Amino acid sequence: MQQRHSEPTLTASQASFHRRKMDIMAIGEELRLRLHEAEPPLIKDRRYHLKLYANCFVSKEIVDWLVENKEAESRQQAVEVMRTLQDYNVLHHVCDEHEFKDEFLFFRFRRDDGTYPEEPDALAFARGQRIYSKVKLEKNMIKDRKYHLKSYKKSFVGKEFVDWLVANNEAESRDDAVRVGRELLESGVLHHVCDDHHFSDEYLFYRFRNDEGEKKKFSDVLSVFRHMSPSIHRSTTKAKSHSTSTVTPASPTITAGSVRSRRETSPPESRQFSSSSEQSNRVNDDGYVPMSAGPSQRTPMPVPSPSEEQVVLPVTIEELTAPDAPFIRKSVKVVSDPVGYGFVIRGGRPVHIHTVDPAGPAAASGLTVGEYLLSVNGHDVLESTHTEAARLILIGPSTATLVTLKRKS
Repeated sequence: MQQRHSEPTLTASQASFHRRKMDIMAIGEELRLRLHEAEPPLIKDRRYHLKLYANCFVSKEIVDWLVENKEAESRQQAVEVMRTLQDYNVLHHVCDEHEFKDEFLFFRFRRDDGTYPEEPDALAFARGQRIYSKVKLEKNMIKDRKYHLKSYKKSFVGKEFVDWLVANNEAESRDDAVRVGRELLESGVLHHVCDDHHFSDEYLFYRFRNDEGEKKKFSDVLSVFRHMSPSIHRSTTKAKSHSTSTVTPASPTITAGSVRSRRETSPPESRQFSSSSEQSNRVNDDGYVPMSAGPSQRTPMPVPSPSEEQVVLPVTIEELTAPDAPFIRKSVKVVSDPVGYGFVIRGGRPVHIHTVDPAGPAAASGLTVGEYLLSVNGHDVLESTHTEAARLILIGPSTATLVTLKRKS
């Protein structure tokens, strides 16, 4: 199992830039696939002055297509859409001599000529978009699902996705399919509906990022990113390198297992359970991590006020483990449902149970507010922070085995 304790720390600006770049790559890949499927074909081999240019398109024709398909409101806006993709190295002029223009010029997606950035994240995004374009056509694969009276829109079951990957030769075996699913999750292509689980060959609900929120036009998305984009100097001279522009700052390097770092791109909006699945795995500003769905995902559980909240008295590790300490050792197994585990952890050294959803699996297993964590899935967490303990739960199996200390009545 891959360890995540050595994940690099991103600044807010680095994380924002990385997320922006990944979003644009995903959108560019969606556009590329649609243009390949267009009738008549827009991406094809073309000749000019007896020379063959493979898998290219005419910039003027793409501007026509974007306007006709209402993906851009004007020809000028369509040009801005394509220039944004060019800025982020999604496409380029076949000879690297032109900025995108509304003229008879040949351009090509870098995915079609092998000059696409070889970053693992970029490749995973491209593969994820290709898989998504096929999966969304499958009947009853992506659909609204209900669990405990709550609806999870446009979701799919991990186990069924594994079946599909193997049946469609996207994976050689079920283990390989899990590897593919985890790669897509770690790159932000898909995620568990409450961000409580890594990808698993189990009855758990997941969702593609493409299905988050309302469908937007390419111009709606890319125009926003263009105004936020880093300073870019375009080269209009012929270059042998496939990089036709210099982007500053450089995209940060992130290890393959970095799931949480991509989500922690801005401060949480409150100290409650997150109202968005995108936020549910963030660390709150006063130091606690929800291991549950939150009020938008399960039966609403209001965060208790100071007068209602059970007081968790400050305690040191020495006091907690003293021979005559007033605590009872207990072991619980919390089996996640497709929504999540149903509890929140807080603090550190030691970590304690801050909130328990009365309708969730944690409450059903006997976990209560105020218990201190000794171990998670066999790993000692007495000296751990809440984020380290949360990682052990999130990357583990669907059953979290917890050993806790509960204060005697």
